[in-house]
Amino acid sequence: MSKKSTTQVRTPIVAVMGHVDHGKTSLLDAIRGTNVQAKEKGGITQNTRAHQIVSESGQKITFIDTPGHEAFGAMRARGAAVTDFVLLVVAADDGIQPQTKQSIEFAKSSKTPIIVAINKVDIPGVKVEKVKQQLSSFGVQVEEYGGDSMCFEVSATKGTGLKELIEGIELLAQVSELKPHQPEMGSLAEAFVLESSQDKKVGAVALCICKAGELTNRAIATSKSSEPFKVRSYLDQEQTNVESVFESDPFWVTGLKKPMQSGDRIYFFSDEKQAQKVYSEIKSQPDKASEADQLDTTSKLVALLLQKKSKEEGLEKNKLNIIVKASTFGTLEAIRNELQKLGTEESEINILSADTGDVTESDIRRAKLANGIVVSFQLPISTNIEKLAKQEKILVKNYEIIYEITDELGAVLNSLGEPAEEEVEVARARVKQVFKLSDGTLVAGAEVIKGTLLKGYRVYVERPSESTSDTIAELGRGKITNLRINKNEVKEVKKGQDCGIMIDPQVETIAEGDEVVAYKVE
Repeated sequence: MSKKSTTQVRTPIVAVMGHVDHGKTSLLDAIRGTNVQAKEKGGITQNTRAHQIVSESGQKITFIDTPGHEAFGAMRARGAAVTDFVLLVVAADDGIQPQTKQSIEFAKSSKTPIIVAINKVDIPGVKVEKVKQQLSSFGVQVEEYGGDSMCFEVSATKGTGLKELIEGIELLAQVSELKPHQPEMGSLAEAFVLESSQDKKVGAVALCICKAGELTNRAIATSKSSEPFKVRSYLDQEQTNVESVFESDPFWVTGLKKPMQSGDRIYFFSDEKQAQKVYSEIKSQPDKASEADQLDTTSKLVALLLQKKSKEEGLEKNKLNIIVKASTFGTLEAIRNELQKLGTEESEINILSADTGDVTESDIRRAKLANGIVVSFQLPISTNIEKLAKQEKILVKNYEIIYEITDELGAVLNSLGEPAEEEVEVARARVKQVFKLSDGTLVAGAEVIKGTLLKGYRVYVERPSESTSDTIAELGRGKITNLRINKNEVKEVKKGQDCGIMIDPQVETIAEGDEVVAYKVE
């Protein structure tokens, strides 16, 4: 990280938001001269990332890159909560989409100024003015339409408009006069947790934005989701050790006892007793609902009402028991939210446990006890775990893209509903002649042309349509009550044999050329 700025205007924090595939990460790649996008699984940013650049004028700018897939709404909410400006990326060829609208809602709810970057303007035939009109309809008025949102036409692939965009961010930072903040709780510094995970090399880590104060030594840190711990190191965006962290800097903190909750605030102290006192104080405070939680309140209430109705009506749903493991806390949160949306009238997901870190033997054991499955996200399954899962006959699968989880588990849930009955043909006989006994009983003289016909089989009689040979008309259904070969009553008649068939109830219209189809229901 660079040295602390001598000015009183702090480094601006810009959250890059927008719909999936609109080019957010590609735009940052072009600004930073990196190629993060090419490393993304499925081309989608799965985790929040933070980067810092130094412009040509020497101005530092911190960017937060938030995923655009609908599952990552909570991540975008956190991005809006910690940022000074929202850089709304809209693809010129696609316009306003669901996650664009959600990003606008997040920015407006947190009263964060919006800068618009209309991307992909190099595509022939795109209508930039149409996008600006769409933005107006959702409350984002660009400057040329009399509003206060700066708007830049850019191309991440061609580099068009990037210099102007950076200069616009610098200008807005100067006009906004971003002043330094004072850390709360009497701390040396305060940081906002964007993401947290269990790293195989350094243990539990948290990606943070320094919101106030500065760090120049290895402090004692605490948060609502973590007891006090001694910081082992501070890492910059390249995972390199740094000695100092200043306000608005993105950084990784190591030494955590376990991954923290995304959206948590970390307080840093020089004294362990003070850290313990603050931990006890904030631990006792009631939780505040996040932006994402507030936006999702309606769907949660609906779910609770449906659960109550099911209990009142005595309805019992089929449940798919799942243990979820994810690489980071943020993606774990997104996966849980998406899985809870899945379900049908007959089936639902039941999350037994959800945590970060690799799949363990205890996960397999628990899944076995609950007759469940284990799914992981961006966490390859070890050979030992695969062997154990195979031995215990437990399904364990790792996914790299979130919508693959929802697609596959959604299909599984659908299959858990009430079983559909299917009629499977087991035998067939073609009628050669129909006899009528003295008591009025009809006997169909027929040849078995498929399978073996058994007494007691359920059957239906069908007849080809006179108008179209491919169309079949069903004449009636019943059960075989009697089978005869010549005058002898038999229990079965095999393919190629002639027989007499009696059906109850009788199919009065049965005639030569009709076929008697025996079936079973599966």
